[in-house]
Amino acid sequence: MIVEAIKEGLSFFAWQSVGGNVEKCEMKVKAYRKDINEIELWICSGQENKMELIFAGSRILNIYVPELSVSFSSEIKLMTEDKKLKLYPPLDYSFFERRKHKRIRPQKPCTVSFVLNKVIIKKPIYDFSLGGIAIILPNSAKMIIQKGKVFEVFILDFGNHRIHIKAECVNSVIIDRYKVDDLPYGGFKLAFRFTEISIKDRAFITEFVTNEILMEQVHKLAN
Repeated sequence: MIVEAIKEGLSFFAWQSVGGNVEKCEMKVKAYRKDINEIELWICSGQENKMELIFAGSRILNIYVPELSVSFSSEIKLMTEDKKLKLYPPLDYSFFERRKHKRIRPQKPCTVSFVLNKVIIKKPIYDFSLGGIAIILPNSAKMIIQKGKVFEVFILDFGNHRIHIKAECVNSVIIDRYKVDDLPYGGFKLAFRFTEISIKDRAFITEFVTNEILMEQVHKLAN
């Protein structure tokens, strides 16, 4: 996984719960030296001010890798003044799901808008991942969307932030009665995959999903 992270330039997020909030510091893996038992990471530009909150008073660092849907904790081996961090490889990993991207239920209302049969459809997002979203609808509001249909304009609203991307409908699943609280009489779920997204918007979604997942972890630990 670490070799894959280096080749693909994946982000590692060091994180810590501070006063019930999640503080994160984005890093990139620069090297894995198996012979001397260390992983070298560099702190991303603009993240320096988060270092003190994340690293203060602890030799153990919590790490989450969104693209691999995996988390672990590692002991700090060395931290230098030039934004380099060396960790001992972790003994254990936690995989969130078998699918590559973990799906989360957003804590704050988020919506998606698209045009279907010349009608603007706007619905709440049921769940979210780095790779796509899903919406759920009651049987009375069922719409026919053919699997593989591509939406050239697919708008995601995160309150004060809006993203325009391209997406494809990849699945439609029937929801049984009482399986979802909001659908006592059942309904259906539509899943969409992002097919085109800008680097800037991808970074925003990564940040959003990571924060939601880590807040979920904090709440579980608190309970």
